[in-house]
Amino acid sequence: MLSATNRGRYLDVRALLLVWQDDDDAANVHAATQELADVFAKQYRFVFRIHMIPSNERGFAKDTWRWLSRTLDRFTEEDDRREVLKIVYYAGHTFLDENRDMCLASSRDAQQASIVRWSTLQQPLEQASSDVLVIMDAAFYPCSRILRKQGVMEILGASISEDHAASLGRCTFTRALAEQLRIRAGRAKPLSVTELHAILLSAYPKLVQDRHSEDESMLSFPTPFHMMVSGNSRLPSVFLSPMHQHSAHRSSFSFDAMPQISLNVRLTDENIDIDSWNEWLRLIPETARDVRVDGPIRTPFR
Repeated sequence: MLSATNRGRYLDVRALLLVWQDDDDAANVHAATQELADVFAKQYRFVFRIHMIPSNERGFAKDTWRWLSRTLDRFTEEDDRREVLKIVYYAGHTFLDENRDMCLASSRDAQQASIVRWSTLQQPLEQASSDVLVIMDAAFYPCSRILRKQGVMEILGASISEDHAASLGRCTFTRALAEQLRIRAGRAKPLSVTELHAILLSAYPKLVQDRHSEDESMLSFPTPFHMMVSGNSRLPSVFLSPMHQHSAHRSSFSFDAMPQISLNVRLTDENIDIDSWNEWLRLIPETARDVRVDGPIRTPFR
């Protein structure tokens, strides 16, 4: 027996927020990241950690890469199951190197920046059992193939090129994201990442115009990046909604005055794929208060 308070798509959400220790706009970046973290904690009751990326090296930084690799490995392996959503947030700079690989950087000045390649850091996120949402307050360049055998990996980025920083400004994306999450926290319907991308896309022109109110000739605006990869084409976009306190499984079904739906499902195979059925149950609409599963039962289908 599943009750509405513990039957949602996710029973827990964990977020890892990554910022550079010596970002060239550290005060602004750290303040915006803390604003997003406060929304995660207070409005959504997500569990989060903020980590400062060490940036003592210049150029391609082996020690920084090792630190990031270990941090992401530990984060993805911890409680790696379908009922837990993992969010990885990054605020910093990105660029394409000469091999067309996306790199993370602590500064826009490549000569002064600590630099790490993203493609190898991405692999544990691809292999996780949990759904994974990557949020980048930076340009995202989909330069390497993303493979997902189980669940969903979704990416939401500030832009499709680094030019967004000049027109939009640093951290405007994060603050707009935090504001939209605050607005939706009090509503019953969860916010999908696909819908969130559409909201940000429509909000960008006003954000740019407010920042450059004196320039009436500005006609082009940055575009937020969105990508969703899944091994199962039927899985929808990641949902974001406040976490409820989990209640124990109820032992009986409530036959009160509430409307009910009765479903009979005939199976084609005696071998029950429990994981597939659990996935299906997790996606039942939020208005379902109780769900009872009986079976398999060997009776004539009517």
